[in-house]
Amino acid sequence: MTPGHGAIAARDDLARQVPAFIIIGALGFCVDAGLTVLIASGLGASPFLSRPPAVVVATVATFLLNRAFTFGGRGHWGSEFGRYIVVAAGGQALNYAVYAAALMASAALGFERSPALIALSVACGAGSAMVLTFAGFRFFAFRG
Repeated sequence: MTPGHGAIAARDDLARQVPAFIIIGALGFCVDAGLTVLIASGLGASPFLSRPPAVVVATVATFLLNRAFTFGGRGHWGSEFGRYIVVAAGGQALNYAVYAAALMASAALGFERSPALIALSVACGAGSAMVLTFAGFRFFAFRG
């Protein structure tokens, strides 16, 4: 192996992983926001209580997709899933805090709660957690 080969391989991995993570994250966002809006608007539940079941479904979906396409799971899937949940829980804590803050801030500013506002609040939360979860998934959950 030549000097710098490891750095080049790491750069190439990163160049492949970031776009895959963003695409899978966008799919996870659609699952999360879609189910949150469906439960809140379609079933009339509180948007605060509508989010947790949507997050569970989105987390399982993104684990399966990230394992297959982004990070190429090399270890036992159960161990990777356990570590993924630990990282996702930290990301979701940040995600939900920003989501709730966005909902409360929009209400304080006089905006009427709507499906679009709920989805925008989900996007604010998801965007805030993106960097944290990418690093955690890359260096901890799928470490091999």
